[in-house]
Amino acid sequence: MTYQVLARTWRPQHFADLLGQEAVVQTLRNALDAGTFGQAYLFSGLRGVGKTTAARLLAKAVNCAKGPTSEPCGECDSCREVTAGSSIDVMEIDAATHTQVEKVRDLQELLRYHPTRDRYRVIIFDEVHMLSGSSFNALLKTIEEPPPYIMWILATTERAKVPATILSRCQQLEFRPIGSDLIRTRLQEIAAAEGFSLTPSAAAAIAAAAEGSVRDALSLLDQLRAFAAGEVDDAAVAAVLGVPPLEVTVALVAALAAGRVAAGLASLRQLLASGQDPTVLYLEIGHTLRSVLYLAIDPELGPPLSETHRAVLQPLAETLGADAVGRMLGLWVEQEPLVGAAANRDLALEVAAVRLARWPAVQQVEAWLAGTGQVPSAGAGAPPPASAASSGGVPGPTSGTAPSSSSSPRRTRPAAPPDVAPADTASPEPPSEPADAAAALAESAKDDPGVVLATRVFGGDVVAVRRDNQGS
Repeated sequence: MTYQVLARTWRPQHFADLLGQEAVVQTLRNALDAGTFGQAYLFSGLRGVGKTTAARLLAKAVNCAKGPTSEPCGECDSCREVTAGSSIDVMEIDAATHTQVEKVRDLQELLRYHPTRDRYRVIIFDEVHMLSGSSFNALLKTIEEPPPYIMWILATTERAKVPATILSRCQQLEFRPIGSDLIRTRLQEIAAAEGFSLTPSAAAAIAAAAEGSVRDALSLLDQLRAFAAGEVDDAAVAAVLGVPPLEVTVALVAALAAGRVAAGLASLRQLLASGQDPTVLYLEIGHTLRSVLYLAIDPELGPPLSETHRAVLQPLAETLGADAVGRMLGLWVEQEPLVGAAANRDLALEVAAVRLARWPAVQQVEAWLAGTGQVPSAGAGAPPPASAASSGGVPGPTSGTAPSSSSSPRRTRPAAPPDVAPADTASPEPPSEPADAAAALAESAKDDPGVVLATRVFGGDVVAVRRDNQGS
C-alpha cells in the first residue's frame, strides 16, 4: 500500500510534537534528563490522545545511541527501528491476545534474556485492562521488581478496571482529552502541508466531532478529503458526518424558542425523514444553543466561530438573550436520558422538542407570578376569565344566584328607607382580589395546561400548582 493514513503519517516523533499533553511531557523529559525514570509506567486516558505514541517516544529515549535522553536523535538504528515498529527489543503487545495466564508466563520466560542490542527491553502493553485477573496476578512480581534491563509501559483507556495492586507498582500518567482549538489548528496545519483545502469552520466541526481525540479527527479528515476531492468545506462535513446545515438547525431552534410547536415538529420530521440520526440531531441542537448562549453573554468566552456561523447565530442570540437561552439549554440537557435510553429515539426527540417549545408559556407564567407579566384581558380578544370554581379559587358572588346551604354565610345589605331608591342589586359585587388573581392565572395558562395544573388561595395569596418538565 503506497498511501499512508494521516494518523500514521503525522504521528509525533518528538516529545515536543505531542499535542496537548504538557504535564506528561514535562514529567517524562525531566525524569530522562535526571536519570530517574521508573521501571513501570501506566498511561491512561481517552483513545487517540497519544498514549502509545508517548510509549514509543519513551522507548526511543531510553535506547537512543545518544541517550538516555529527552531528545532522541531519530537517526540511530534503535530510533529508526522503533519508529518503523521493527525493533526486537521493543515489544508492543495487545492485551486482548494475552488474556490467558499461560501467555503471560511465556512472556515472563522471554524476559529472562537480556536485550539483543539496546540498553532496555521495553514491553508496551496496550489496553492492559483487558487482561484477566490471573494474568494480572502473574505480572505483579515482575512489574514490582523487574530485571534492571526491563521497562514496562502499560496503556489503557479504562484505568478503573486495572487492579489497585498493579496501579500501586506503576508511575501513573493521565493523558487528557485534547482541546478543540488545538485540534482545529493542527488539522489546518496538516491540510496546508498536504496541499488540500480545509475551511476554518469545517476544521472546527471536525474537531468538535472528534471529542478530544486527535486520531479520530485525523481519521475524519482522511474520509472528508476523499469525499470532497481535496475541497473540505461545511457542506462536505454535513454530508459525511450526517449533521444538518447550521441554518437548518438555527431555524429549528428559533421555532422552538418562539413556541411554534407545529413548525418545529415539521422541520424535525423532515430531518428525520431524510435519514438524520436522532442522537446527532439532539447533540447539534445542544451545540447550537451553547453557541448562542456564549454569543449572548460574551463572544470572546465561547469556542471560535467562523464569520459565516457567527452571522447566522448572532440574530438569535440578540433576540432571545442570555437568560432565556440559558434556561432553554438547561431544559434541553435534562432530556438527554430520555433521548439516549429510548427504544424509539425519533419519538423521544420529538417529545424533547415539544418540551422545549413549551418554554414561552413557562416564561409567561413565571413572569406573571413575579409581577412583571401582562395577563391577557377579555377586551383584547381573550375569552372571559374562568370561574373561581374552575380555577380552584374562592367562589365569588354572582348576580341572580342565591348562596347554597353549604357555602359560608355572607352579609346582606339593610333594606333601604322607603323614601330612598333601592340600590342596584342586579349588578354583582366585585370579586375578591385573590379570586381575580386565580382566574387570571388560569386564563394565562389556558394555552398550556400542562404548566399550571390549578391555583389555590391561601391567606390572601395565589399559589399555583405546577407540573415539572418530566410530567410529574
